[in-house]
Amino acid sequence: MKLAKSLLLGSVAGLAAAAGAQAADLPMRKAAPVEYVRVCSVHGAGFFYIPGSDTCIKIGGRVRAEYRYLEPTSSWGVDAAGGPVFNPGRASDATGFRARGRINVDARTATEWGTLRAFIQVDVTANTGNYLGAGRNGFGPGGDTTDVILDKAYIQWAGITAGRISSFFDFYASALNFGSGYMASLGSDNGSVNVLAYTATFGNGFSATIGFEDRSAVVRPLVGGTLAGQRMPSIVGNIRVDQGWGSAQLSGVVQQLNTVALDALGGRIDTEYGYAIQAGVKFNLPMLAAGDALWLQAAYADGAVGRLGLGTTTSFAGLTGVAVDGAIVNGSIKRTKGWGVTAALLHYWTPSVRQAVFGNYTAVDYSAQVFNGYGLNDFKLWTVGTNVIWSPVKAFDIGVEVLYQKLDPKGRVVFPTGVSRSSTDIWEARIRFQRDF
Repeated sequence: MKLAKSLLLGSVAGLAAAAGAQAADLPMRKAAPVEYVRVCSVHGAGFFYIPGSDTCIKIGGRVRAEYRYLEPTSSWGVDAAGGPVFNPGRASDATGFRARGRINVDARTATEWGTLRAFIQVDVTANTGNYLGAGRNGFGPGGDTTDVILDKAYIQWAGITAGRISSFFDFYASALNFGSGYMASLGSDNGSVNVLAYTATFGNGFSATIGFEDRSAVVRPLVGGTLAGQRMPSIVGNIRVDQGWGSAQLSGVVQQLNTVALDALGGRIDTEYGYAIQAGVKFNLPMLAAGDALWLQAAYADGAVGRLGLGTTTSFAGLTGVAVDGAIVNGSIKRTKGWGVTAALLHYWTPSVRQAVFGNYTAVDYSAQVFNGYGLNDFKLWTVGTNVIWSPVKAFDIGVEVLYQKLDPKGRVVFPTGVSRSSTDIWEARIRFQRDF
């Protein structure tokens, strides 16, 4: 019995040794290294390295819900045949709802020529009620719309900016107010435009930019003739300083005005060039409260009134201010002049409660030029407003804004009822919930 037990144990030991020898002869495979996400602190908070690359990326976005009240007003307009048409205020929406989602991606790579940056921002917006053109101006409810907008998409490297970005002409650019108001922008906020620009930095916060911008978003019509296709982009430049006390910028733009219309002899009307200049300054006011700031801005335009933030028409309650870059008079293009000033103040009452107060005055002047027969009248536009925002937690805002606007065209407008008016005004209120991430 002992002999059998010994033989059995010996056999098991031999098999184990043989199996171990065979396993030693097999090739050994190492486990694949795990790619961990690493924080990239070089470019600021929120960046991390894309696994397997030296590029840092930051993904963010925003969700915004906004509600607007705007009391509709009855007005008289003109139909397609040129006859009077009455738009009752009760046919317009007094309330409006808006939902907006935003996604942005910021990718940066360090190179021997500086940071190579690619940035993209997409907004998806659903509008209902008076966000559809103030309740469709007397024509009843208009359903809802959903728009997808490529707000920004640009590359920056070695001082070059190429793609879609905010205009280098802009400064204040609606930094504090919720909306631009029903009738016009506050200052020169032209949104995003397609550009190719170069920025030189000189140290101590000083920089200068020269670039080309597509004129499509900011050029305004010519009265008496159709605009011709652009033969050159708008030329934009600025000189800027950013330091601890705040920022300052002097900017200018030149844009082409040409037409397909012919003069009285059938010849080509000479091309004109409109321009605009703007100066702005922002003062940081930490002596009042952390985060406080004051913006001041002034702009003048000659043949480029779109740079004042004006749309083609500014109209409410039957009164209209027409903003055109020029008119064809006696075989040549006469340019329109205008100017505007903007001021805005931000104050933190507490670290979580802040208030902004802002205002703008814009004037368009036709009186010094010959626009006979086109019915163009000088007009002035006043905008003042304030908002209060509470941030109960970081990156979450609950705010309310009240805005007042007054349109004051030169002369009086007589309606088919025999009633005449020389000016009109509106009140607008918004509530906003916004979460940034």
